Amino acid sequence: MYSKSDFDTAVENTIDNYPTVAARYKTGDPTVTALIGSVTQIAAMLSQQIEIEGIEAFEKVRDATILADAAVRGLVPRGIPTRSSLSVANSDVNPYTLTAGRTLSDAGGNDWVVDTPVTVAAGGTGTAECLQQTTRVLTQTVQTSQPFYTILVPPAADGSFIAGISVADSAGNEFTYAPAFTNVSNGQQVYTIEVDEYQNIFVKFGYGDVVGYQPAAGEVFNVTVTDTVGALTIATGSPFSFDNIETPQDSLVKLTLGSVLIAGQDPMDIATLRELGKYPSAYDENAVYLGEFDYLIRRNVPGLLFLSVWNEQVEESVRGPSEDNINKLFISFVPPVGGVQTAYEAQITALIQAADDSYKIGFVAANVVKIVAGVDATIARVYDQTAVKQQITNVVLKQYGQSAAAVKYGQFTVQNKVINQLLRANVAALQDSRSDYAVTVAPVTGQMPEDYRYMDATSLTVNVTLSTYTSGSWGV
Repeated sequence: MYSKSDFDTAVENTIDNYPTVAARYKTGDPTVTALIGSVTQIAAMLSQQIEIEGIEAFEKVRDATILADAAVRGLVPRGIPTRSSLSVANSDVNPYTLTAGRTLSDAGGNDWVVDTPVTVAAGGTGTAECLQQTTRVLTQTVQTSQPFYTILVPPAADGSFIAGISVADSAGNEFTYAPAFTNVSNGQQVYTIEVDEYQNIFVKFGYGDVVGYQPAAGEVFNVTVTDTVGALTIATGSPFSFDNIETPQDSLVKLTLGSVLIAGQDPMDIATLRELGKYPSAYDENAVYLGEFDYLIRRNVPGLLFLSVWNEQVEESVRGPSEDNINKLFISFVPPVGGVQTAYEAQITALIQAADDSYKIGFVAANVVKIVAGVDATIARVYDQTAVKQQITNVVLKQYGQSAAAVKYGQFTVQNKVINQLLRANVAALQDSRSDYAVTVAPVTGQMPEDYRYMDATSLTVNVTLSTYTSGSWGV
């Protein structure tokens, strides 16, 4: 790969062939140097892209490639709504029923809907569950009947994320969601969801006489879209209010947030999509092809700080054999900040049972283990030691810190070459000819599949010293 300096050197070696321009270039005429500098910069960027394209077949690098791969895999950019328990205090002399579907608002103006109803005795307090989401309905009339007819689902006008989609015809008949039309017979009223490399979301119908249902011209469909704000910070005890007072008894009820059960999540970022793209493409939502339950969970429960899934063979290699391990999946995870462990266990259990109900499931508590590592660097005296030390710390913790994508996987290995490449590319002081550095990582002993391993400021030691120049060292 050629750098900008390579192209600048080529310009300097050839510009004397054009004496008039060369004189202006060598005197620093900005009308010439700016133009040539822009061209060499563009050439360097193009060279970088060509270099990257050469390795794309082996490792996905560019964001555009990651998004295209996610589109092929059907990874829809959807948000996860926050699920919370709601404390319902009834000061009336009569029992009060909070029905499912009632719309509420929190102190921040976010919209919620009651998901699990509750009846509260007179003067008592009960608990309901609610979801942070809103609903909109798109009506689409089929203009022309064609195979795999698609409907574009536009994003919400307020910037919310799409969390769910359902489809029904004008008579109210619900269509069933079928991932990639798997196990779908001809004429079956199903739809699937697809996404393109620009993150546009589509509802797609089938192909008449082949698979699924092909809409006829003039048919009307209602696409119900659920939106959510995604990640949300809300304190326990925060007040809630009804969007509409339907009965006088509503004014005698006090609503407050009990706790967050499932933390809301924004759509997967590029780093997460890059990690999911490393799984073989054959692993999808269908139990026939599903080989990675780790992938199934990550795809449907994004935001877990740590997840490790292993089978009985791995379990017995570290804890010995047991009849209870036969045909059992072991799962260890750390929920997002604010999430309730038991709520996520129920969600993960439902996912696995829906994919393959032949497995037993066992949850193992995650064990936090700090990765002990050190970086010893020597830099030229023109650099600031404190600033370089902070740069090195930031680079390493971005790769292996508590929130890094790499550490979210169980039984992963810290790679010295990755740290070396990142330091070389991101810390200018280490690119100097008089600089040097060494990375050390403490060896792992007795690693368990439930170990949640990461680095932090207490386990990472960075030492930076200034070079001591000696006679004859210049130009090295």
